[in-house]
Parts: sequence; C-alpha cells; structure tokens
Amino acid sequence: MAIAIVYGISVAIFALYYNWLYAKTHGFIAWLLFGEIIASLKALVWPLFEFNII
Repeated sequence: MAIAIVYGISVAIFALYYNWLYAKTHGFIAWLLFGEIIASLKALVWPLFEFNII
C-alpha cells in the first residue's frame, strides 16, 4: 500500500511537470486542446521516460 501511495504522489508531481513542459514547448492553445491528455498519460508511465527505457 505504501508503494502505491508513493507512486501516486510521484505521478501527481510528474503530471504537473509534463503538463508545464508540453505547454512550454507546444504553446498554451495546443496544450489546452489535447496536450493535457498526452502529458497526463505520460505522467502515468513516467519511470519509462525518466530512466530511458523507451
């Protein structure tokens, strides 16, 4: 249970980071249209991106 809580907190932090990064690189309008979905899904699998697994 503790691992799930830590993972959930890390997903929330990375969701903020990836949403900010997407809005900064693609613009606010692009983020508003569908970038929030992409960044939020990316936050769910953040270890794959941060540890260069994919």
